[in-house]
Amino acid sequence: MEINNDFPSGVSGTKGWLVTRFLEFLNLLRMVRLRCPLKIIMIQATELLTYTFIYPIPRVVLGRRKMQNFLSSFSETLKPIIVSFPSPLKSKIMTRWFSSFGLFSEIYLEDVYFKETLKEGLTVIDVGASVGPYTILAAEKVGKNGKVIAIEPWPKNYELLIKNIELNNFQNIIPKNIALTDHEGFEKLYLSSSFAGHSLIFHEDKNSYINIPVTTIDKLVEELGFKKIDLIKIDAEGVEIPILKGAEKTLKNNPNVKMFVASYHYPSEVKEVCQFLNERGFKTKVSKEGIVVTI
Repeated sequence: MEINNDFPSGVSGTKGWLVTRFLEFLNLLRMVRLRCPLKIIMIQATELLTYTFIYPIPRVVLGRRKMQNFLSSFSETLKPIIVSFPSPLKSKIMTRWFSSFGLFSEIYLEDVYFKETLKEGLTVIDVGASVGPYTILAAEKVGKNGKVIAIEPWPKNYELLIKNIELNNFQNIIPKNIALTDHEGFEKLYLSSSFAGHSLIFHEDKNSYINIPVTTIDKLVEELGFKKIDLIKIDAEGVEIPILKGAEKTLKNNPNVKMFVASYHYPSEVKEVCQFLNERGFKTKVSKEGIVVTI
């Protein structure tokens, strides 16, 4: 989930912006309470201060897209740093300062994907792995008897994903530099000013894209030879329904699979995802963060 740091306009926008800042402040307090490493606390504090006091005025002057492009370009110049997961987890993750730390915060501190569902020996598919915060968490939790299949199409994110796997010396992760949808072949991956916003369907500039290989969950599971899939997490910038359509056989063969599907990318997505899963016998609920969860 990408935090909206856009500068607001109007009363409702101002309220939304203040709520976001307040939630970031609560995250900071949560980190202190959990006795997170100082480096993690510093990253959160820096992000809070930046978007509270530095970002708003340049955002008004330059406009949202130019400001996001600037921040994206700036983050690329920063040397990656390594932060440790809070105790009792032992994993580490390499990130480019706070440009990708929001994912770390969302997955570990805000726990939007319910990390207690990760158990020893599970086989997990992480669709939209980015630089690997959920992948690394899952790999530690499922242990040497489990497997994590990590899907990330954007080459720069995939590069950091591989580095994070190597950093933790995990042997139970299968990384794939591809995208998933409902067919095999090649598609355009439209590039975003946000490192987490690249998409097969949404675009800021229709001429800014790279061609990438695509496949389906069913084909991938078949190729890897897995008989059972225990958990699927999907955050794919609006391609969630096509991905689920490409998993018909996998869902049929795994009626008890646990699913977490990010469904906040367009207004009707929550309804569409719930309907798709309900029609196939799954019971669903929707978290306050817009994640459709099978129960």
